[in-house]
Amino acid sequence: MTDVTCAPYAGWERCLHVRHNDITLTITLDVGPRILSCRFGDKPNLFCEFPDQLGKLSADEYMLFGGHRLWHAPEAEPRSYCPDFDPVEFEWQDPVLRLVQVPEQTTRIQKELELHFQPGNRVLVRHKLSNRGLWPVELAPWAATLMAPASRGIIPQEEYRPHPETLDPARSITLWHYTQMNDPRVYWGSRFIELREDSSIEQKIKFGALNRQGWAASWNHQTLFIKSFAFDNAATYADMGCNFETFTMPGFLEIESLGPLAVLEPQATVSHDEIWHLWSCETLPDTRDEEALAVVLKPYLAELEMPAA
Repeated sequence: MTDVTCAPYAGWERCLHVRHNDITLTITLDVGPRILSCRFGDKPNLFCEFPDQLGKLSADEYMLFGGHRLWHAPEAEPRSYCPDFDPVEFEWQDPVLRLVQVPEQTTRIQKELELHFQPGNRVLVRHKLSNRGLWPVELAPWAATLMAPASRGIIPQEEYRPHPETLDPARSITLWHYTQMNDPRVYWGSRFIELREDSSIEQKIKFGALNRQGWAASWNHQTLFIKSFAFDNAATYADMGCNFETFTMPGFLEIESLGPLAVLEPQATVSHDEIWHLWSCETLPDTRDEEALAVVLKPYLAELEMPAA
């Protein structure tokens, strides 16, 4: 059962409120596209919002607003920071909601989100980039979700295989110049990597990974949020081979998936899918107790639907 209504939210007049089983999504149409809020039952918003940016229709600088957004990789200034202040058009044809941005003035890239509401507490989010310019552009769709303060992000490690059973490398990890591997917010485990938001630590940190497992989780407010995404072994990914990236600074934790790099010809479109899964999960073991964490996560991971590559 999916119900769509339109009502003001956080200072914006035109906002969609979508109730799908136990999930409620709030999406502004005044700017964006942005999925500002994701609530499970009566729990607080799983996504981060920036109170000083809510309701704004213009500004002298780029604003994240919060929630879930679509970018195009690799990140660069000013390309990645085109203002998202234009109104968003929408089309609702149950069970699909389309959100379409006007083309960015400088890049001529047009962003579009399609939300496909699936059985249970599951939503497929299709991220589309279209080239409305006059020449080809190399880019990758980049789906970025800002999770609320105190969120724990969990990324799977690749399967352990003893030497010399397998001699090929398992994965790549990409580090940014401002990333410190001894940062206390990160746990580099044998089965999982965890990055958590801690507002008492000012330092920013980001890392990326080639994620063959195709999922990443966030836990907060007694709710488990898992996004699944495809991996194409034959494709080339941005940022030294990342199809997943994560970032935190005081106030939010970002979990991001990326599609392959593509040369987008004029009027062509490329897309990248995530499937969002939500469950009530009262407690989650400490990541350092990896066996206990694996036991708790196992039934949820067994229910994951994976997007096609």
